[in-house]
Amino acid sequence: MSTVIITVGNEILSGHIQDTNTRWMAQRLFFLGEDLVRVVIIGDDRDAISGLIRENIDGGVDYLFVCGGLGATPDDVTMAAVGDALGRTLVVSDEALEHMEYLSTFLYERGFITQKMEVNEAIRKMATVLEGSTVLENKAGFCPGMTVTERDTRIFVLPGVPQELTTIFTDQIENAYIQPSQNRFMDEIVLSEVEARIAHIIAKLNEDFPGVSVGSYPTYGAKTLVIRAMGEDEQKVRRVLEEIQSYSDSLPEL
Repeated sequence: MSTVIITVGNEILSGHIQDTNTRWMAQRLFFLGEDLVRVVIIGDDRDAISGLIRENIDGGVDYLFVCGGLGATPDDVTMAAVGDALGRTLVVSDEALEHMEYLSTFLYERGFITQKMEVNEAIRKMATVLEGSTVLENKAGFCPGMTVTERDTRIFVLPGVPQELTTIFTDQIENAYIQPSQNRFMDEIVLSEVEARIAHIIAKLNEDFPGVSVGSYPTYGAKTLVIRAMGEDEQKVRRVLEEIQSYSDSLPEL
């Protein structure tokens, strides 16, 4: 399956922000057995983004990731560009608005913000997706992701904030839309844990089991940690997770 990543942002092209999303996604796609054939960084230019999307659809890529440019400011034109490329109408997602209101209340009640979110034009812009698309919930932030199929290309549109992109990818895309290849086995455990307490044991197991890749993924706003391991040997993958689970169980409760 051929995959292309388009990363959007003038701030990346100017060197003010380092693009860590592409590296992270490339690693994940590799371990999932996907063939990443092209990576493009492009500025916040609606016509240029739209043309590049059409080019890749015409080229018959299987998965197209468009990352960044989904915020509330005028330079965030990615969703509009996707609509232009596909000839589809943009609509405000009630599902996305409900999530934003929930997250705003969550942050307000815990003292992270001083007032709840007001649904204004900026918020509605962030909740805008293509008509008929599937909203990808963003558990790490406000702006949702989105997925839609055009001809034979599955398109994913994701926010550029790294924590939000990685959360949506691992929670909403991996396994649901992209399955690991047959020669790679993946399994996971969920711990009531924080990364700092088990990072060293993960590092040691990565050395002891070089054929197994281990990743840890915190859940925003909760002491929950997903540990995901993959490799060609199912028994080794399970052994690594058992070792991590056993070590976590031996620690004092948080």
